Parts: sequence; structure tokens; C-alpha cells
Amino acid sequence: MTVGVEPRTIEYDIDALAKQFALPLTAAHTLLWAEIHHLEHLARIHDFIPLLALKHVKERLRERPFSDLLYGLA
Repeated sequence: MTVGVEPRTIEYDIDALAKQFALPLTAAHTLLWAEIHHLEHLARIHDFIPLLALKHVKERLRERPFSDLLYGLA
């Protein structure tokens, strides 16, 4: 999964960021793209949370039957 970003918009944002914080354009570019890549990585991890939760529930149910969990016998 990649962020669908239009280059014109990013270049404008990089320029604005550089001006606002008195950064060289290369530094603003590097910082912005590093953050985009970081957020993309987190988004990919977020996609796997339901799968991990399902795996954990299945493991617990294999260890203790649902009725034990339901009735507090576990």
C-alpha cells in the first residue's frame, strides 16, 4: 500500500514547510517523505491487528473451552 499523493501537492508542501521552518528544501523533503513512509508502515501493521486478535482468541479457546471462559470457570 502506498500513499496516493500528487507530486505537485507534495512539492508545494515541501516548499511551504521549508519556508515556514527556515529549512533547506532537501531537509524538508527528507523529513516529509520519512514521515510518510513511517505512517505507511504503521498502516500496514494496523491492517494485521484483526488477524492477530483472531489468532490470540483461537489460542485461548484451544487452551480453555468457551464455556469455561463464559461461566468464569477458567
